Amino acid sequence: MNTDDKQYKELIRRWFNGEESEEDAYTLHTLLKDNNRLPELIAALEEEYNNLSATGYPEEQARGLAEKIAGIKLPDHESEVKGKLRFLGRWRVAAASVLLVLSITVYFLATHKRNTGTPATAGNGTEIKPGMQGAVLTLADGSQVLLDTIQNSAIAMQGGVSARVTNGVLVYEGTGNEIVYNTISTPKGRQYHLTLPDGSGIWLNAASSIRFPTSFSGPERHTEITGEVYFEIAASSGKPFSVSVSNKALVQVLGTHFNINSYENEENIAATLLEGSILASPGRNKSAADVVLRAGQQALIARMPAGNGQTGIKVVNDADIEKVMAWKNGLFNFNGASLAEVMKELERWYDIEVVYEQGIPEKRMTGKMTKDISLDGLLVGLKELGINCRLEGRKLIVLP
Repeated sequence: MNTDDKQYKELIRRWFNGEESEEDAYTLHTLLKDNNRLPELIAALEEEYNNLSATGYPEEQARGLAEKIAGIKLPDHESEVKGKLRFLGRWRVAAASVLLVLSITVYFLATHKRNTGTPATAGNGTEIKPGMQGAVLTLADGSQVLLDTIQNSAIAMQGGVSARVTNGVLVYEGTGNEIVYNTISTPKGRQYHLTLPDGSGIWLNAASSIRFPTSFSGPERHTEITGEVYFEIAASSGKPFSVSVSNKALVQVLGTHFNINSYENEENIAATLLEGSILASPGRNKSAADVVLRAGQQALIARMPAGNGQTGIKVVNDADIEKVMAWKNGLFNFNGASLAEVMKELERWYDIEVVYEQGIPEKRMTGKMTKDISLDGLLVGLKELGINCRLEGRKLIVLP
């Protein structure tokens, strides 16, 4: 074992045992910026994680430390851990820039353990924390239920169908004797998961909504959404599933997995197919052709008509599924994103307003990070990339 290997292992060991110093934080920061040393450092992290797990170190604590140091979410199944970490090492060596993830990781560990530095605050001394699970359920009678803190509880009985939260997931049960509608809405800084009456799984990103009947008793299963929603549709022979997207597009399916991004401040509505097939239609424009997507494809539907007045559909044949699904998997994936795209995502997750002091800088980002980091850690990472910001209340000002 060479000197570097010993140094890496000792450094990681101190982090896991809570014995790290400020000097260790700076050392780790420096090492992580050196792509040539990343494979050895990641190997040391993997070895120490496995050693601690084998010797009875609390699994949850070991996992949490490893995730924060590595900047990823580790899988629950132990046999998958090595593959994930090794993949991370290869990815980091190949990436054009990993400083965003790495500097945020080290800063998070250093500042949260020792409470040093000045965190980003909302103007009243309150640190701006990342988003969380939560939503507002609007029942058929117009009453609303805040779901942020409910883990297991009956919510309502409507038309013969019960709505209840089980392990933090809203579930509908029963056949129903009348058609009534509910709406789930996530404000900025919230995400939520629910199961529709037919067993379909629905995940809402921040600033999103879905309206649906509490029982699919008719000939079709129709829903309406805004924002960004991921669907895992239960197959139902002879009863197609359809999604009206911000009143501008229609997606029809029988049984499949797909994601729809329809935020109003995005140029296009994007429907991305993971499994099965879907039919995408450009809403009210009856003259535009429908498109059938196959797995791995993405349909881009322009919000504004082209010069000829037509609103057609552009198909991307090899969509970046990992990037599309990062939000659902608890990650930011900024690879290839413009600064403007990144800031839109931060606005929704941290419930902030982003303004540009002198126009939007022309910068492309590279990097991934978990979404459970506070805004102060993220801003330090952006500064390392040459992006300077000033926070005033909940307004983030991007400086030239």
